[in-house]
Amino acid sequence: MTSFLGREEIRVHLAPGTLIACEVTRLWLRPLITRKAHFDFDAGDRGRAMEALAAWIAQGPAGRALTWIIGAGETQYFVLPWSPALIDRGLRDAYARARFEQLFDQEATSSAFYFSTPSDDNGQLVSCVPIDLPKELAAFAQRTGCELAGIKPSVPMVWDQFRDVLETERGTLCVVDGDRQAIVRHDRKRIKDITVRSSSKSVAVGSKREGVFRRFSNEPSTAPLPASSADLRLPAQPGFVAADDAAYAFALCGAL
Repeated sequence: MTSFLGREEIRVHLAPGTLIACEVTRLWLRPLITRKAHFDFDAGDRGRAMEALAAWIAQGPAGRALTWIIGAGETQYFVLPWSPALIDRGLRDAYARARFEQLFDQEATSSAFYFSTPSDDNGQLVSCVPIDLPKELAAFAQRTGCELAGIKPSVPMVWDQFRDVLETERGTLCVVDGDRQAIVRHDRKRIKDITVRSSSKSVAVGSKREGVFRRFSNEPSTAPLPASSADLRLPAQPGFVAADDAAYAFALCGAL
């Protein structure tokens, strides 16, 4: 069941230096966040955090669905030019791998590829994560007795959550995830380009002629509510208030 009615779903955001976990229960189609936790780790050493997460999951009932949201620290992105000829999946995959090697000067065999839905006219967002990461996360789900519901890069998760707003506009979406940020320039449904950089580097807000600037972040808000029109916020739900629980925003993106 894709709605996970009558059962808990565990959603874990793999962010820079931390695992951010939320337990979500559906009651009459409405999400209820029953537990939240985070498990910090040093760069390159998340073993103890994974063990702590496994113990946290074990405190609840068995047979839950587990969704992983992969943050910008583990992901590379690019836009694959799209044409009717690339409807053939094998040709598309070969083209994407060649484009990846051209852009990042890395062997394509080092990464697993995730393809977003192509735009109507031109372009498809491709997300790439280290090749061993999906295997590690699938093995973790099996070890903890969870059904692996999905492994999803964070930027397309944010896009899908807010597509009703973004696909009516032309401008820039800034997705801030810890010490990394993804800058997505788009023209309504078409994603034109995407870059990932340090969060310490400022992003120039475009003029009116350049379109609308929007931002989604897991940082606590210092602005008074309601938020400015540039901020994208998840709706408040039982167990989650955007102004207080910003750290869990990526984990809950797609669930609220």
